[in-house]
Amino acid sequence: MILSITVYTGTAILMAWLGWLVSQREQRVMRQGGAELSLVAWEIMAAIALYVIVSSLRWLTSWDYNMYYNYYVTMQSMGESSRENFEPGFMLITQAMARSGLHFAFYFAFWALLQIGLLYYSLRHRKVLLPWIALCIFTGPYYVQWMSTLRQAVVECLFVLMVELIVRRKFWIYLLLSLLAMTLHKMSIVLIPLYFVPLIKVRIAKRWMPMALLILCVVLGSFPQWIQLMFDHLGRFAELLGYGHYYRLFTTNSMYAFRSVIGPTRLCPLISGFILIWYYPEIKRMFHHDRYMPALYRFTLLHLAYLNLMANTTQYLSRPGDLMRGCFLIMVCYTMHYLWRERKWLPLVVMALCNFHYIYYEIIKAVVKTGSIYEPELYHTFLF
Repeated sequence: MILSITVYTGTAILMAWLGWLVSQREQRVMRQGGAELSLVAWEIMAAIALYVIVSSLRWLTSWDYNMYYNYYVTMQSMGESSRENFEPGFMLITQAMARSGLHFAFYFAFWALLQIGLLYYSLRHRKVLLPWIALCIFTGPYYVQWMSTLRQAVVECLFVLMVELIVRRKFWIYLLLSLLAMTLHKMSIVLIPLYFVPLIKVRIAKRWMPMALLILCVVLGSFPQWIQLMFDHLGRFAELLGYGHYYRLFTTNSMYAFRSVIGPTRLCPLISGFILIWYYPEIKRMFHHDRYMPALYRFTLLHLAYLNLMANTTQYLSRPGDLMRGCFLIMVCYTMHYLWRERKWLPLVVMALCNFHYIYYEIIKAVVKTGSIYEPELYHTFLF
């Protein structure tokens, strides 16, 4: 418990401090007529290195992590795959690293570097958000989930960068990256139709429309049996996403398919979403120079809508919506920065509680319920 709190809290604070340093230094340089600092600024490189080191030293921390770990060490020791249905890009990378004899720490460091490198590159013109991003990643659900769902996490971070391509109308480059992402995770096929979401001419600047739609999604998600009818027509598409097994369970096992979920894990993103929507007009005015934020906002609304529609079904059905989770993360950070700058302390405290509590909540559950499914949230290392 002490190790987990120390590692997660310490890493969050150190990365936030480094983000604040580079943001302040860039603002001073630009006030003097200079240009933006590059991504290779020492503060950013130090933050990325810290993220990678902490990730590489983790060991046996979740069921998915254990699967990837066993797959890698089996490949090293036996020279063959213990699972044949991984995507070709992922298998190629894994086989190359395993057969080169690299320690598994380098394997997980590689995926961590891809995650944080893609995310920080997408924020190269938004360095003011880096302190908030670091705090949200390590005290929120992002880090422990990203390092569990390695392939999907890379696609999530890549999609944040791909939003720029949508705004700039670079469809063919976007399509190429989507196809490349599909070699890591089949579910990335969802990225292709997402290209057209920001291009739909619908005015959502007013508060009432997204608020009403989100409430409607919460209500519909509370009675998920209607999803059964929809999935009766989507079985083939589920196979394309690599979710055929879960689809068959969904249609044959109601105990697996439906669940009742209520608690901080569901309520906190919902509360954050309402605060974000309420202040979005003011946030947009503050960051009027940011061409990409309206697209990020649209994907945030879609993420929240999908998340709440699927909230009472198996967690695997929420994963297509999770591809847009990085957009939600960035919009949360925009909101918190705005509230900080405008000294709106009450909504800022609520946002902080909603977004900085997750890891401590999971650690407490792991300690109270020793040996339970929550224990993998604790930080373990192979060093000792």
